[in-house]
Amino acid sequence: MATDNPVTPHVVRSLNETAKLASSLLPQLIQAGIVSLEGPLGAGKTHFVKAVANALGISTEVTSPTFTLLQSYGSGMQQLYHSDWYRLESPEEALALGLEEYYGEGLMIIEWGDKFPELLPPGTLRIRIEPQPHESRRISWRRKDFPSLP
Repeated sequence: MATDNPVTPHVVRSLNETAKLASSLLPQLIQAGIVSLEGPLGAGKTHFVKAVANALGISTEVTSPTFTLLQSYGSGMQQLYHSDWYRLESPEEALALGLEEYYGEGLMIIEWGDKFPELLPPGTLRIRIEPQPHESRRISWRRKDFPSLP
């Protein structure tokens, strides 16, 4: 299975290419159930979530949950839960969100999940987005159980 080992990173050069990649990864995202989006501020994590929501058929506008910490979207083929750990200071704050209640109820995407990787359950699909020259992005992924991805 492609997500069980690090894969050759994909370079996307536009939001349209990001959307195509997100759509092609959708079966793997759904199978994993929990996705950690990682990368620096402004890397495109929320844009990736928007692309996933679109691929799921969710018509509601997806916004960053930086201040609300958790957003829920439905009406597509599956419920989407979107959390953001950027402002959290400790694992205890992340645990207080009670996200485990939503695991298995739909697709959970956590931005900044790498802040507290010990809280990510085994099998979490970790996607790293890194800005590259000329507005492009390098996107790579792996399952949490396989720590060899940089």
